[in-house]
Amino acid sequence: LINKGPIDAPFTFVPSKTDVAYCFKFLPWRGNIAPGESQTIQISFNATLLGVFREGFQFKVAGCHTPVILTVKGCVDGPNLHFDVKEIDFGDVSFGFIYTRTCRLTNSSPVSLTYKLRMPQDGSGPAVSSFDQIRNNTDPSWRKGIHFYVEPKEFTMTPSRGTILPQGHQDIEVTLCSNTVMEYYRHILVDVEGYGEGILKLTIMGKCMVPKLQVFPYILLYDECRLKEPYERKFLVANKSPIPGCYGLIAQKRKEDTPVFYSSPKPCGIIQPFSVVEIPVIIEVQTVGKHSTNVL
Repeated sequence: LINKGPIDAPFTFVPSKTDVAYCFKFLPWRGNIAPGESQTIQISFNATLLGVFREGFQFKVAGCHTPVILTVKGCVDGPNLHFDVKEIDFGDVSFGFIYTRTCRLTNSSPVSLTYKLRMPQDGSGPAVSSFDQIRNNTDPSWRKGIHFYVEPKEFTMTPSRGTILPQGHQDIEVTLCSNTVMEYYRHILVDVEGYGEGILKLTIMGKCMVPKLQVFPYILLYDECRLKEPYERKFLVANKSPIPGCYGLIAQKRKEDTPVFYSSPKPCGIIQPFSVVEIPVIIEVQTVGKHSTNVL
């Protein structure tokens, strides 16, 4: 502000009530300028709205009926973020197995952007992988299935947050460990600090299935056995599907009158697509006679 008159010029900034005006601050907002002198005004702008703006700001001068008007104009651009793919399709996945896909998030803006990734439809509890499952064949989930007190978090984004420099990018791994037999159609949302939530989204698809495994033979004959001596036979588990499977020989619930004890040195494992594995079964007969026992 410049005082070109012969007397002092007391001035006061007149606040405006428009949405754009609230984004501006003027310091000092009042003062006095001697004749022939000037006052530097600092303007601070914190954009909360996108798009083109044009705003007139008034300074009232004591004794003057006409205010001094400063017009400020410009354009606020949103964050220019984009993924290198429109969607990620995991295709057919097997229950409890871990699958990973990679995408790239690029910042084409002239400024650094701080992002956060989230999937609102996903749970928050721990997911159970098949590799965790096969560690213990006595886990109750082998008999009763996996029960969750909190919906499992099946999708993981790494890194899920960070800052991308101007014209920079970040490679992101999207991991799925499905604990639900279903078809997925979800979205990864991108929140950008200072701009808002859900600025960008990436579609995620997939279908979780459980392969149907088959056993051969259906009957294991141990012929004549001596009491309480171990005998071993093997049977086969076949996976004719294009996805891997997880199998477990359920631990036997033994009682005092159980006629045959059975166990396996390799009760659990992973069977790959279109593969066959052997499972050894060791029995110990506890009473004399002909016995038939179901192995689950």
